[in-house]
Amino acid sequence: MEPVRATAALEQIRRLYEIEREIAERKLEGAGKLAARAKQSKPLVAQFFAWLEQELVQHALLPTNPFTKAARYALERKKGLEVFLTDPDVPLDTNHLERALRPIPMGRKSWLFCWTELGAERVGQIQSLISTCVLHDVEPYTYLVDVL
Repeated sequence: MEPVRATAALEQIRRLYEIEREIAERKLEGAGKLAARAKQSKPLVAQFFAWLEQELVQHALLPTNPFTKAARYALERKKGLEVFLTDPDVPLDTNHLERALRPIPMGRKSWLFCWTELGAERVGQIQSLISTCVLHDVEPYTYLVDVL
């Protein structure tokens, strides 16, 4: 039964991504983007959260059920998940930020051998600088050569 619920949830979320793709293709910004989200995405978001609440109540799922945990997690963060509907500059997700930050936890084991706390701090600063360059589509090597 859980694969059916998970598939239904993912299908609803997929529709939101399709709308965002259409908005990007039409190159909408500002008020136009907000209007498109209000017309198309807002009803889907409301329907999604209503569906989650209905699933929790209707099926009286156990608290340890993975779907129950996921649904409660989403419902607890409903306000934050709806922010993209009120601000055209907020993306649907933060995947681009998570990808940029991934090297930091991946490098932790390497940073254990920085010898000093100051050395580890410098490595963190350089990693932050490189991640910022990547976010802004700037080649980190070229930037560092230019700056240094």
